[in-house]
Amino acid sequence: MSAPFIIGFDIGGSRLKSGVVRLDGTVERPTLDDTADRTFSEILEGARRRGAEHIAACGDTFVGIGVALPGIVEAGFGSRYLPGKVIGIEGFPLCETLEDEFGKPVRCVNDGTAATLAEWQFGAGRGLDDLVGLTIGTGLGSGVIVNGAPLDSANLGTGTSVGHFTIDTDGVLCLCGNRGCAETLVSADAVAGKLRDALTRRVPSILADRFAKDPASVDFTTLVESARAGDRVCVEILEHFKRNLGAVIVSAIHAYNPSAVVLGGGGMAAADLFLADVQAYVDRYAFVFPKDRTVELRPAQHEAHSGVLGAAASVLAALDLSNL
Repeated sequence: MSAPFIIGFDIGGSRLKSGVVRLDGTVERPTLDDTADRTFSEILEGARRRGAEHIAACGDTFVGIGVALPGIVEAGFGSRYLPGKVIGIEGFPLCETLEDEFGKPVRCVNDGTAATLAEWQFGAGRGLDDLVGLTIGTGLGSGVIVNGAPLDSANLGTGTSVGHFTIDTDGVLCLCGNRGCAETLVSADAVAGKLRDALTRRVPSILADRFAKDPASVDFTTLVESARAGDRVCVEILEHFKRNLGAVIVSAIHAYNPSAVVLGGGGMAAADLFLADVQAYVDRYAFVFPKDRTVELRPAQHEAHSGVLGAAASVLAALDLSNL
């Protein structure tokens, strides 16, 4: 008989990831499907197909399915509130639908929490009882471990909302309806947006000609490359990003008192340009005891499969697998 496994899915605004996750955290048969122009019903059909393929390849010894989703998520239901992303998934009984399809327990989890669970169980946060995870991507995902357990609430669903901490009361409008949320300042998309705004105002930059020809091509990767090349506007934007990210992390430390903060997501491609400075900011401004205690900022170890692995970890936490 083949070893037990969990099928993990990670559903985002533009891609569907899946994989077979063994009980030791090994990810096998990883898949990535572009879903940018697909309806939710098409995404769901793609998940069904991938699930059937994994079972056909690995046998019927799977014990459950985990699904990572953006927004406010109810573990035994699916997405409860998701403004502006993946139209059609909000209010859809995803767990029940997949349980009927595959005959196994299904657990849904917020994608930021999933990334944190992956690092807590199998990566940079392993062995810690108190941990904050932040994912710097299109938004700012987050997850929190307190006293050796994921922080959960009936009022919020599965997940936390560090990305919606208010950092600037006069800031830009967020998808959630608030102004100046953390993710409007430190997500990769927000930082790239500041660069496009600067170029629209014709601030001198080595990117001016490129932006004039193809504005959409100016993204976070472009900003990082130009900052490495010494472009003044890109360097200044990254300086603001450092301070804002430091402020977000300090606020999260004050709220949850973690032993470490794990940082992941596409924004970490520029970690060599900001991580040391953000650590210095945190060391200076975090209100901790003893006063010389360092809350270490750690890069994530499972970037490629964090959602899939974390979704599976949520199943491991919910099921009694002691007899397997």
